Amino acid sequence: MSFLFFFVFLYPLFMAIFWMIGATVFFLRRERDDGQPPVLATTPRVAILVPCHNEEVVIRDTIRHLSTNQYPNFEIIAIDDGSTDRTPEILNELRVEIDCLRVVTLTHNYGKAMALRAGALASSAEFLMCIDADALLDRNALFWMIRHFLQGPRVGAVTGNPRVVNRTSLLARIQIGEFSAIIGMVKRGQRDIGRIFTVSGVVTCFRRAAVHEVGYWSPETVTEDIDISWKLQLKHWDIRYEPRALTWILVPETLRHLWRQRLRWAQGGVEAAIKYARHMLHWVSRRMWPVYIEYGVGVAWCYAFAFTVLCWAGTNFLPAGQWPASMAVPTLLPGWTGVILGATCLVQFSVGLIIDSHYERRGLFRHLFWAIWYPAIYWMISAATTVVAVPRGIARYGETRYAVWRSPGRKLRNLLARFHAGQHAGQRHLFIESPIVEKSRRALEYGLTAVFWGLWAYLVMPLLSLALWYAGIYLFTDRMITLGGYQAFADQLLQYTAVIFVMGLTLALWVTWNLLHYGRRDRRNVASRPVTTLQIGDAMHLDPGCVTALQASRAIALHFNDARCPVIDQVIDGPGPVPCAARPG
Repeated sequence: MSFLFFFVFLYPLFMAIFWMIGATVFFLRRERDDGQPPVLATTPRVAILVPCHNEEVVIRDTIRHLSTNQYPNFEIIAIDDGSTDRTPEILNELRVEIDCLRVVTLTHNYGKAMALRAGALASSAEFLMCIDADALLDRNALFWMIRHFLQGPRVGAVTGNPRVVNRTSLLARIQIGEFSAIIGMVKRGQRDIGRIFTVSGVVTCFRRAAVHEVGYWSPETVTEDIDISWKLQLKHWDIRYEPRALTWILVPETLRHLWRQRLRWAQGGVEAAIKYARHMLHWVSRRMWPVYIEYGVGVAWCYAFAFTVLCWAGTNFLPAGQWPASMAVPTLLPGWTGVILGATCLVQFSVGLIIDSHYERRGLFRHLFWAIWYPAIYWMISAATTVVAVPRGIARYGETRYAVWRSPGRKLRNLLARFHAGQHAGQRHLFIESPIVEKSRRALEYGLTAVFWGLWAYLVMPLLSLALWYAGIYLFTDRMITLGGYQAFADQLLQYTAVIFVMGLTLALWVTWNLLHYGRRDRRNVASRPVTTLQIGDAMHLDPGCVTALQASRAIALHFNDARCPVIDQVIDGPGPVPCAARPG
């Protein structure tokens, strides 16, 4: 039990140190510039794909905001995935209003992956920018993303930097820190290693040639972003992380909706691990090994954490003698390890917020106050969702034909719905700029958070005693000198320092080896050939003439047959009759 107990607390400690080192290296190498959008030698055409299902509240703002993008060569393709509200009507109104907007209507709800397939079919653009219907893309984001494609012919995808819009609830504020200190930091660290676990499904730009080579998005997976990330990288396409490609998103604001979202994410990871396990046995996939191993160890940690909590509950709440002594866990506070873990968590959040504060007008450090909730809520949710998702993902693997899901509820979305329904329903506004703020429960949130900070101070207090040593504090003298506590602390501190040094050296050597081994290889600089209309037709089982006609049409209605081949139902504002008949798959 002692090994399991220390694994539970040491794994997040060492990973936090690893991600901090990786994120710092990434920042120093790639983010130290003036922040001005790059000047591109060429501006290839980009299709902005916006899959939407029942998004009547936000879709008007999203499309109008996208139409003001500063990138000079783009089109917007909104894919209505079988909506049952006013989304189709709003899209048709916007199509008349906005010249660069085209609309694809799916007669049934097939899920995001199939919606993206339909959008890719309708466009001839070389690059496909995928963004959620309730997100707002920064007007200069495409400049930063396209730069990677122009610099690296083997770059298959560039994922952006999601920023939280709805900051009115406690859960939303915690997620601000999560996206900065966890998600953004992990992506920076993984990029240094050379492979990324997943792109952000809310904002990613793809090279069409790369997506076409791997067979487009998989409709049977609950997280198409994780699946496409693994497919691309196993085919030796690079994925880049661009923190200056900002996108403003809405995050879940209730535990129920947060649980559903994270359970779906966890199940998607399980599906990817099962689907691509056999590929990990091949030497050519060795650059994915660190990602796969880290994911496996993370799953093991979730089960170890759940088992430790179970043992602690059995030890403390069952009658004496009924819980096995060999499995006894009297406390979840592991002495000096807990002290160092708590301090490391604060440092991690501080580093993440410092780095990401470059992309916020008002700075992020004011949100550090809410970081105390992260261990209490997200570690438990992460462990619980993984424990549930593993057997669920194994049991359901291969049974899903079309993975469909509903966007989780957000308070800001609901408030905007009431705002639209009121007397100001016709007024144009952007939800990112809306002054709708809920102030109820604010005092309770601050009070509870203050209590948690008090508990945190209790854990960190032994470290503070070190700073008070020179003042001759009795507590330090009694605990550290008389009782000999300094020796145990010094031993652990020496071990952690050695581990930090080894991890930093390992990461530096790995990055250096990748640069020397891959950085100057000609095969990584060979430009991919553009995907032709004939190739798109072969992939979609359509005649090339049909594909050409669809790509010139302003509005298309279609559905997918049993073989997942598109069947064109109607073409509006097209160049003429469309010879569209699905070929046998």
